[in-house]
Amino acid sequence: MRTLFGIGVVVLLGLGLAPAFTFAAPMDGSAPMLCAVNNVTDCPRSGDCERSSAEAAEVPGFVRIDVAKRLLSTVDGARTSPIATFQRNNGRLMLQGMQNERAWAVIVNEQTGQMSATIGEDDGAIIIAGTCIAP
Repeated sequence: MRTLFGIGVVVLLGLGLAPAFTFAAPMDGSAPMLCAVNNVTDCPRSGDCERSSAEAAEVPGFVRIDVAKRLLSTVDGARTSPIATFQRNNGRLMLQGMQNERAWAVIVNEQTGQMSATIGEDDGAIIIAGTCIAP
């Protein structure tokens, strides 16, 4: 009897949790994403790259990606940058843009949400690693 009850509970819990996993938005650009910056590396033109923080590198700690609106923005919307091009290839969402004499690129793994980004400017580059979710 206990075994039957235990199986019933597992099945009901499984059915209750299944929609949460089934209806999670994909990270393929079809829904807006929220990305958190985990690691920042600042690379000046001299080539002496150093680990940094989002604050020190003057990049936001969280970024929204909205491919449909072709917009990268801070959570509060105070800073924005247009997405000039985007492409999906081999499970990766790739985005590029330019603004304020800087070029940037972002790659998001559609399965894991892992993000890599670079910001290039005339005096060096910033390399960013992070994680995205599609809430």
